[in-house]
Amino acid sequence: MTATQRDKFDMLTLHKVLFCIFGCMLVYDYYNTTTPVIVRVRDPKFSLLGPENVNEILVNDTYDQLIDMKNFSFLMNPQPCLDYPAGLLLVVIIASRPTNFKNRMVIRNTWGRSVDSTKVVFMIGESSDVAIVQKIQNESQIYGDIMQGNFVDAYRNMTYKHVMGMKWVVHHCPMAKYILKTDDDMVVNSHELRRFLAKELSPWGAKGLITCQVLEHAAAQRSNRSKWRVSITEFSAQYYPTYCAGWAILYSQDVVPRLLTAAQNLPYFWIDDVHITGICAQMIGVTRTPLSSLILNKRRSNLLTMFGLDSVGPFLFGPPDLSLDTINKIWKAIPE
Repeated sequence: MTATQRDKFDMLTLHKVLFCIFGCMLVYDYYNTTTPVIVRVRDPKFSLLGPENVNEILVNDTYDQLIDMKNFSFLMNPQPCLDYPAGLLLVVIIASRPTNFKNRMVIRNTWGRSVDSTKVVFMIGESSDVAIVQKIQNESQIYGDIMQGNFVDAYRNMTYKHVMGMKWVVHHCPMAKYILKTDDDMVVNSHELRRFLAKELSPWGAKGLITCQVLEHAAAQRSNRSKWRVSITEFSAQYYPTYCAGWAILYSQDVVPRLLTAAQNLPYFWIDDVHITGICAQMIGVTRTPLSSLILNKRRSNLLTMFGLDSVGPFLFGPPDLSLDTINKIWKAIPE
């Protein structure tokens, strides 16, 4: 090889090296500065935020009012978010009954374990049983995660509980980028959910996000035999607006105060998922986004417990109405 040929070869090699370095820099810059791409949510009705465009949260709420209750107060008011003024990825507010001590303990020991990016709070109403009241007070002192309002914990008071949770978020945990409302008889794949929020969505949050199992064209039940029966006076239309199944609803930070304002100014309707994610969401103009395959159904949960996670693929939460034994089995089948 002549000196000229060697110089050309060296120059070509140098160009190749520089090209590779430049390419790697572009890839690094893309994955570290651009807004994450939504991978598994089809036809999203929301937008993602980056470090340059965070939500501006405006609170316009009367603290001691809860819909038509003018003397509302928190009987128990946990403060797990105080140590995170700069932000928190997720807060989970879980609807629970005063008597569901075992459910709450199972959640604390499985998917509801406290980590720096996620805080979990249980929502309950009042009980007239003195022994139950004492047990709840002891539980609250030990775990510090019970939110209690001064209304009777009853089936037709579910909307009070849901709106109380939003009020608590707005006033006591406004730094949370995402809010998950759930029930205490289901499983959240908390590892996958945090990864999904931070990587597939955005660690800086989203705008206009309500995502869940979306229900459409659901008829208002008029039969006296249905526990969901509503009268014409309670709800006059034949069909409910599109809404979310209430056992798992994921909100973005900006949506919660807007839903709270709407709920505080509308007449009380006791079916909370219809009222909050249907009527109120329609009022503020936020469309519900389906999560589809990211929600685990009963059939897939059976496969999961028998054959492991590879048999069902990644999921975020579900299904509802689980026994405590099944919650434990599903959690054990999810790799940490």
